[in-house]
Amino acid sequence: MKVLLIEDNPDHLELIIECCYGAFTDSCQVETFDTLSAGLAALGSSIFDIALIDLSLPDSNIEATTQTLKQLQTTVPIIVLTSLQDGEVGRQLIKDGAQDFLPKGSLHDTLLQRMALYAIERKHHQVQLENRTLDQQTFCRSLSHDFKAPIRNVGQLTSLLKDRLTDRQVLDSEDHNLFEKIENRLHTMNRLVEGLYDYILTDHISAGNELVDLNQIIIELKPILFNDAKTQVSIHCDNLPIIHGNRAQIFMLVQNILENAIKYCEQEPVITITYEVIHVKTKLNEYLLHQIKICDNGIGIETRFINEIFEPFRRLHSESEYRGTGLGLSTVKRIMKNHNGKVLIESEKNKGTCITLQFP
Repeated sequence: MKVLLIEDNPDHLELIIECCYGAFTDSCQVETFDTLSAGLAALGSSIFDIALIDLSLPDSNIEATTQTLKQLQTTVPIIVLTSLQDGEVGRQLIKDGAQDFLPKGSLHDTLLQRMALYAIERKHHQVQLENRTLDQQTFCRSLSHDFKAPIRNVGQLTSLLKDRLTDRQVLDSEDHNLFEKIENRLHTMNRLVEGLYDYILTDHISAGNELVDLNQIIIELKPILFNDAKTQVSIHCDNLPIIHGNRAQIFMLVQNILENAIKYCEQEPVITITYEVIHVKTKLNEYLLHQIKICDNGIGIETRFINEIFEPFRRLHSESEYRGTGLGLSTVKRIMKNHNGKVLIESEKNKGTCITLQFP
């Protein structure tokens, strides 16, 4: 067992080394460093089975070390060494990528051995999962490209055939209608491929911890929505919060909801976006939520279909009535789940729909 130990306190250092030899037998090798920078440099250049890292070091205080470990990319499992009162910091670091934390006051051979073996096993599974996720993302991109290329080629060949037949003046109105139907079907297939790509990929990209300004998302979406809409669109919006998450996914989330509000409307679309902070109290704990409501004046949904509309490919209307893939709201639900949030829907036929988004 080769151990990387980053610890600057000589007394603690001696105690931890003794525990390592007791836990991993005399064949154990321990390389020690008293600064974070030197230890991480060794971690990047040598092979270790496990790393034991103190949080408070001469070149890095607890907060700085915590931030560094959050962003650290390594296949080596990390056990964070904490004081007894730093348990909450340790638990947070486990959420951010560390395999475990160990209060120095509780350190002994058996505990260190058990925690190290569990940490190595967990890290092994984590690396496998990350590699599988990367493979699936690559597969999704390849699949999207492989499907879109022949669709694009069919479109080009159809357009070329139409132009040649038009030059010969052999097309009548029925022929033009047939070519228009082909173009519409190709657009539908293209949207379906894009929808599938977005839908599959949302499960394999973590929510992330970017600061996402929802006001800016709305500003960027307006020209896209207004240019695509066939009628005048009115959006009335409260001042929205800045939340933590994956910006690309949040953009897709809001875009899907607003596009539905515009598409499923038989009059000039009016969309109202409201925001409030709500306080939730349960028997176990209490917490605050960002709650955003997006309400429209569209055709609404019958109550009996409310529970079905988040299912993939579930459509309540034919393609000839309203274009779509049946994946928009399924993707919305996946993105909210990915952000530890919740999506709720209230609707009444011919009276509009309200979609509620609740973010931590």
